[in-house]
Amino acid sequence: MTPSNGIAIKPWSTSEAPKVIWWDLWGTIARSDNREPILHLQRILKLHTDTIDLRNIKSVDPDFLKVCLTTNIPHPNRKGEQDPVGFLRAVARPFNLSVEPEMVPEFSEVTHKESQCVLLFVDSRKVLKKLKAAGFNHGLISNLWGFPVKALFDEESLGKFIPEELRVYSFEEGFAKPDIRLFRRACERAGVKPEDCLMIGDHLENDILPARELGMRTVLIDREHVYSPEEVPADTLHIDKMETLLDYLPVDPNV
Repeated sequence: MTPSNGIAIKPWSTSEAPKVIWWDLWGTIARSDNREPILHLQRILKLHTDTIDLRNIKSVDPDFLKVCLTTNIPHPNRKGEQDPVGFLRAVARPFNLSVEPEMVPEFSEVTHKESQCVLLFVDSRKVLKKLKAAGFNHGLISNLWGFPVKALFDEESLGKFIPEELRVYSFEEGFAKPDIRLFRRACERAGVKPEDCLMIGDHLENDILPARELGMRTVLIDREHVYSPEEVPADTLHIDKMETLLDYLPVDPNV
């Protein structure tokens, strides 16, 4: 893959550098070997079980997915964690589902496995470190339920690069990408204009298009070559590895 989608995108100068670099999480800076925990929860709650294929994460019910990604039930005793029992009841309610006692340990096993399977991509830490050393501010705009947050920011040390006040989660805000409100909320949180931001993600519809609509500059990281150059907007930098980003931002190569 060429560094861009056929359009000559020039490196940004220091004066053109974004005030905040917003990152997508899954597929961009981190991944999980637990394929789709929300799909497993759908199976546990026995919602549309005839359509579930645990080998195909796209078989998750879209309405159920949205509810899971926009539900926030903080744990009453453990700061920064979710209450699994309260969460189960909250996501079951809109679908008129019953929460049986045996479902609770099953769900706890799902969230435990997810937290054990969260990993950063090999190049993520290197690039984040270099950009932070160069003075860039990092933020996160993520479709996420609250269960892996502690593992991501405590054990994987993403907290070193992305301050808590610039982490914008769908489960806390109550709406999920591609809803443009999530991107607008991020700009409000950082006190910056959209045109002063750079959004980096791996999903055209969820990350790139709504960010562009709001006025952000965009970078599509396409590790698996999912998108053809013709699909990608001409003003979006289209790359297949994160390190290529360092060629386009004003970063001292010796840092």
